[in-house]
Amino acid sequence: MNALRILLQNPGFHMHDCYITRAVLSQQSLSFELAQGLYILKAGEYVRTGPAKLTFSKLISPGYEIQYLRDSRREGVGFEVLQKDLQSGYIDLIYEMYNETSAYFEGILIQESGWKTVEIKVFFHGLEILYEEGVATENE
Repeated sequence: MNALRILLQNPGFHMHDCYITRAVLSQQSLSFELAQGLYILKAGEYVRTGPAKLTFSKLISPGYEIQYLRDSRREGVGFEVLQKDLQSGYIDLIYEMYNETSAYFEGILIQESGWKTVEIKVFFHGLEILYEEGVATENE
């Protein structure tokens, strides 16, 4: 796997229209696996990678927040709920934003039984992306 050096002022990657298929939490890190990859900037064009893993390390308390949006209400859920839901579905990412110590993701959790909007915030000091090579795509 290749590693991508991340500068959050100009990250050089995006995950819009990518799928989070698995999430793993340890004491000091939170990882999202993207079985179909993500987009990285190489030589002025976006390249779709193969399978990728986005790892936030040195988590800052509270580490993360997860909310499911249903109709006009928000419901805070634990990490175990997200993990369980990803066993039978995936999150189609529609929006992402980063700064030096936090990341914000919004997506649609798609499962056989339906869908719901998900918001995830991660608070961290380190970010690493591991990925397998992919193919070039048109600039987006």
